[in-house]
Amino acid sequence: MADCKYIYESFQFEEYMLPFLESVLSTKWDGDKRDIVFLGDSIVRDYDLSRFFPDIKTKLFNCGISGITTEGLFNVIKQGVVRHKPKGIVILVGTNDMSDEHDKRNSEIISDMSRLVSELKIVLDGVKIALISILPCDEARYGKDSISKSRRSNARIIEINKTLKDFEKYYKGYIFVDAFKELSDSTGNLINSYTHDGIHLTVKGYDVLTAILNPVIEKLLKND
Repeated sequence: MADCKYIYESFQFEEYMLPFLESVLSTKWDGDKRDIVFLGDSIVRDYDLSRFFPDIKTKLFNCGISGITTEGLFNVIKQGVVRHKPKGIVILVGTNDMSDEHDKRNSEIISDMSRLVSELKIVLDGVKIALISILPCDEARYGKDSISKSRRSNARIIEINKTLKDFEKYYKGYIFVDAFKELSDSTGNLINSYTHDGIHLTVKGYDVLTAILNPVIEKLLKND
């Protein structure tokens, strides 16, 4: 039983992910270069880059896959990121790692994040990486106080984010983007008007995230 559980939790791709995987992996190679790739889960997938970054939309590629974990992203790096030869990568992932299905420890999440950043920097020499903090959740709807009693909590997210910020000490061209503060209320929960279900963002939530990212995107596009 333990082995079956391990195999189940390690399996990353499910049927509902297929349309998102196809959109990421099936685009043509020729002329498909982008300056910045957004890499992550459904919060990235739902990010309408053309709407929120209209002036640079042709420079951006959305490599977001609903339901994916940090570990799962390794399976799409080659076609979803590397072939675009981007100047910069914006990463937002991690909340699914804390779901009931995957239930990863903080140390595992941090290790996967570190490996992800390291491997991208190895295969894409000189690439700049902006890692967005794991976003807050509404614990009553999508966290420890929900019906499912998920192990996702804002206290955990804050602790993980502290270490992700510390990556700045070790990786050249790495920017930690703290979006948690701007999106959370006084109790640490995701502000209600910024979410429609307790974890995914509304247009208003994306407005706030875009305002935070605009100066970061400028840094990623600079040739220095």
